[in-house]
Amino acid sequence: MALILKQQDFPTPDTRLQLTVSYGETDRMGYAYYGHYPHWFERARGQFIRDRGMSYAEVETRGVWLPVRDMAVRYLRPARYDEVITVRAGIAAWGRASVTFVYQVFGPPDASWLLAAGETVHACTSPQGRPIAVPDWLRGLFSA
Repeated sequence: MALILKQQDFPTPDTRLQLTVSYGETDRMGYAYYGHYPHWFERARGQFIRDRGMSYAEVETRGVWLPVRDMAVRYLRPARYDEVITVRAGIAAWGRASVTFVYQVFGPPDASWLLAAGETVHACTSPQGRPIAVPDWLRGLFSA
């Protein structure tokens, strides 16, 4: 996995989701707990799909499930309590039966500081968990 650390190398189309780090998402030091980043990635991924006119639930209703097969996160700087952060999501690669989403988390002091970068690889499966080829409609939807 090669995490994307430069803004200019990020794939398009992309989605940006703004969040405020809540008190409950922080540890004793006031830093966002590392385990929340994958959840923020999932929220940005859901927004990426919604921005293209469909919900995650609708994708599943059409018989396509996208379970996470692999995940990587690189933490560069901490997000802190009550900071506004932006989670950017896009698609970096397609496999025959998989799709790779990439993420960047930006935050203060000027909303352009890269706090973390991540990646999730999703298998494309039937509801029964059997691998299926990425449908053309899904590739088209995500590429629009």
